[in-house]
Amino acid sequence: MRKENKLYKTSRWVHKYPGLLLLLFFIWMSISGVLLNHPEMLKNLSVPQWFVPEHYHPDNWNRRTLKGIVYSGEGRDTLIAYGNQGIYRSTDKGMQFSSFMAGEFPTAAWKKRTNHLFFNKQPQLLLSATNDGLLTYDFEHSAWQKVTLPDRSVPILKIIRTEDRLVLIAKSCFYVSRLDTNLTFTKHIPSRTTEDEHVSLIQVFLELHDGSIWGFPGKLLWDAAGVVLLFLCISAFYIWYYPKKWKWQYKKNNGTAPPGDKKSRHFFFRYHKTLGWYAAVLLVIIFFTGTFLRPPLMIIIAEGKLPEKYYPAIQDSNPWKNKIRNALYDSVNKQIVLDCTDGIWTGSLTENKPFRKKSLPVRIFAMGATVFEEEKPGTWLIGSFGGLERFNVKEKNITPVLQSKSPVKPGRPASTLVNGRIIAPDSTEYILGHYKGICDTEGNRISNAFIMPEQIKKQYRMPFWNFLFELHNGRIFKGALGSFYILVIPAGGIVGLLILLSGIFDYWFIKPKSTPSALHLNRSRRGTL
Repeated sequence: MRKENKLYKTSRWVHKYPGLLLLLFFIWMSISGVLLNHPEMLKNLSVPQWFVPEHYHPDNWNRRTLKGIVYSGEGRDTLIAYGNQGIYRSTDKGMQFSSFMAGEFPTAAWKKRTNHLFFNKQPQLLLSATNDGLLTYDFEHSAWQKVTLPDRSVPILKIIRTEDRLVLIAKSCFYVSRLDTNLTFTKHIPSRTTEDEHVSLIQVFLELHDGSIWGFPGKLLWDAAGVVLLFLCISAFYIWYYPKKWKWQYKKNNGTAPPGDKKSRHFFFRYHKTLGWYAAVLLVIIFFTGTFLRPPLMIIIAEGKLPEKYYPAIQDSNPWKNKIRNALYDSVNKQIVLDCTDGIWTGSLTENKPFRKKSLPVRIFAMGATVFEEEKPGTWLIGSFGGLERFNVKEKNITPVLQSKSPVKPGRPASTLVNGRIIAPDSTEYILGHYKGICDTEGNRISNAFIMPEQIKKQYRMPFWNFLFELHNGRIFKGALGSFYILVIPAGGIVGLLILLSGIFDYWFIKPKSTPSALHLNRSRRGTL
């Protein structure tokens, strides 16, 4: 009996004090988690620069402010830079830039993110692939115009040219058109082979974390669990605060306390236990999976895979649903090559054959390939947060270009997180680092190659969804905590799990038994809480 009481006291202590200490952590995780589940509601909202921590402010074209450069003039002076802050044009080799977003170009911070720029001399064609869809530049009126696609405002990741076609790469499909001045795109969802397919554990954990593993109904159910978590935080604070408030009012009112406070306390206490119990399983899943979705614990599941036949998700009719991350055109084999969340896939647009999975000896970091292009026929350049490598397709060998790490350590990023690559007309090669910005091929920062305009610094805005995402994964505290910010999510997740499990134990420990004496004992305990 004493051992049981000691265990119960320990469990109550774990549930109470760490829970009170992390109330704000759980509150921001519940609110941000629910909102992150519905990006369509947030895509028009932006966070002003003054509200965003300084380490997010653009500097030297870092943080994907620059993803690439297109030289559009006859000479080498005119160039167009594109990235997360839109499009900027320079006529003096990149020493000065001005905004190049007149016309129907989107203005919201999320929508104007430009993922790729395509320029063709004959016929003259300039296309912009943004999060809000495809735009074409009207050279006669010097303005961007929206291009009508089969799906409205779908984010376009990349624009690929084949021999006679333009292919728009989206997350779940392609849009294909003949290459001429009259672009008419049709939607294309190719089939693919299904033998021996696996799902990465990162994807499984991610979809379990937000409920998307069971589609939109799953997201709504997980949203409900997030709302319950918010209520548990509020009710926990009131239950802890009530005795102190009651004593203060009791002394102030000469031995009496307002009866309404007692009813409020009873309401919060009752539903804290009831709702906490009903949502316990979902909350345990959310906390457990979230703990492994950030370093350092992500390393444990980085290379893990689950056979698709055991994948408990609702199967979508589209086999590419939200899986495509990048693409290139293999001119030797005349095939489209896709970097997807479940591997590399290759196939033809002209032949009625399914895409097949391809094994590459190149390590692509968990977030996907940020550089994925055919440098010349038979040679691909593949870059990610794990480094930058050159792949010879015929000989199947790789040549490290920058900061490549050994595949033995798949969870560790390179010292320079590669976001892109630029080749100037004089053949000078530049690497775009996520934190460093423009670098040379050794990963050394360069600040005098292409001068980032002051307009980007002064008018910087962060998409509200991305702000919430940075808050939800703890990176927003990097400026205050330094490298220790990486422990915020795993530590908070582990403690959260202990709080949940202790709450489940307490619920059953103090649950009323069938005997009158047990009921009386339980009521006495409730009165002393």
